Amino acid sequence: MAMGVGLAACGGSAKATPTTTSAPTTTTTAALAPAQSAALKPLMTTSDFPTGWAQDTAKNAAGTKGTPACVANLVLLKGSATSASVVFASPGKNPTAVIQTAGMFAPNQAAASVKTLKSSFESCNGGTLQSGSVTARIGIKPIHGISTGDAGFADQMTLTEGNQSSYLDVLYAVKGSNAVFLGWSTTTAATTFFAQLVPKAVAKI
Repeated sequence: MAMGVGLAACGGSAKATPTTTSAPTTTTTAALAPAQSAALKPLMTTSDFPTGWAQDTAKNAAGTKGTPACVANLVLLKGSATSASVVFASPGKNPTAVIQTAGMFAPNQAAASVKTLKSSFESCNGGTLQSGSVTARIGIKPIHGISTGDAGFADQMTLTEGNQSSYLDVLYAVKGSNAVFLGWSTTTAATTFFAQLVPKAVAKI
């Protein structure tokens, strides 16, 4: 039961909102002030990935439909003033996809969002996820030794159905009023490559 592009396949069937095209789409329709535009600059590009990786420009690539709220809240940076997402596809099978969301919170709200989003994400621990006739057990554990900026957290979600497991490694990092979510969807529990990508995302905040 592998998680698919845009993390949406946590539920196995997500289609997506907001959309991601060659230019990431913000979740607000208002004209962006300079500070807001700056908040979205942490979004990575294909140059941050090994050869062969490509941005997934499919409509709804960054979607959260069918995704548990505990994951969707992170992907959408719930509570942020503005945000944008981008999805990258691997030339191989692992990871299956990487999604990043960058955004900005109102003054003094970014640090507080860490506790809220961490609690929301970890609320799925011990639960189950239904996708058609398949029911997967959800487990969540911390990933240690990951940089999270001024504040944040890193966890690994495991979906287990029978003898099969898939994984979602997540980072939530905050610097000042800016925040970044990074999600790494894969079929292996190893976090080595995820840990190597995280510093690139954090350094851009």
